[in-house]
Amino acid sequence: MKSLNLVITLTLIYFLLLSGCRQIFGDGEQPESIVQAPSESSQIFITAPEQGSIWKPGDVIKIKWLAVSINHIDIQLYKKSAFQFTIIQNIDNTGTFDWLIPIDINLSNQYLVKILNHNNPDVYQFSGRFGIQ
Repeated sequence: MKSLNLVITLTLIYFLLLSGCRQIFGDGEQPESIVQAPSESSQIFITAPEQGSIWKPGDVIKIKWLAVSINHIDIQLYKKSAFQFTIIQNIDNTGTFDWLIPIDINLSNQYLVKILNHNNPDVYQFSGRFGIQ
């Protein structure tokens, strides 16, 4: 009998933790969100390539980003603050792109990827610095 009571009590606690006490015992209203919507200039979040990663000419880098309200993007390569070339232009915003690093690229630890809104180039984001060695 004790073990049955323990199982029932643990199940109830688990249910309350899983579903949230506010929804069961509260007034049914959801709290106001404290998360601010991103500003126009921060609508792109790059998750790869990662800061400090090292690649080789001929490798394929998976470039990844999150840009919820953008339909088409451009991807550019920079070395430090100097534009190098456009990797791809006006592609659908799928959140990922596989880039084949050119064999003849200059070696450096100062590369950055810039992803920008194709229809509004004022909306962009740079990745962290990565190397091609």
